[in-house]
Amino acid sequence: MTAMVFTRPERARSHVDFDGFDCGEPVINGWLNRHGNASNKNGSAALYLSYHKDTGELAGAYTLSSTAVVRSETNAPWMRRNAPMLVPAVLLGQLAVARQYQHQGLAKALVRDAADRTLQLGLHVGIRALVVDPLNDALTEFYGALGFEGFAGEMRMYFRMPNYPQGCSQEG
Repeated sequence: MTAMVFTRPERARSHVDFDGFDCGEPVINGWLNRHGNASNKNGSAALYLSYHKDTGELAGAYTLSSTAVVRSETNAPWMRRNAPMLVPAVLLGQLAVARQYQHQGLAKALVRDAADRTLQLGLHVGIRALVVDPLNDALTEFYGALGFEGFAGEMRMYFRMPNYPQGCSQEG
């Protein structure tokens, strides 16, 4: 990951206390506090966590879950060709970096890790895209800079698999 300051994200295996975690986005903080543990436990979303190597503090989190994209809602010809009406995809949700660790490359590293996991999953099942739902214009710009593209008339964005987002190459 980034300069080896943060641990590689691992799936949460026990209850996580999010009380002191603040990414600056109340919607994401609230979701993690109210739904993060239950969603991870019941399988509706896999919760991945990264910690600061020196302090052990929770530095970042994201979730992955299965989703489908309605073929007619995308502008991408590659997603329309020989694709079912509901195109299989993975949703990268609840991407969060604690305020004190923002602007250190962790968000990009978390996206890279999500892409890695999606690529590995894609070796076993059909997956055409990694999908995100940015909360605001700044996040839309962030994902756009990594190569994610928008759906027709929606804020939802996708990244074609099996490639890596720009700036998230295998070299790290």
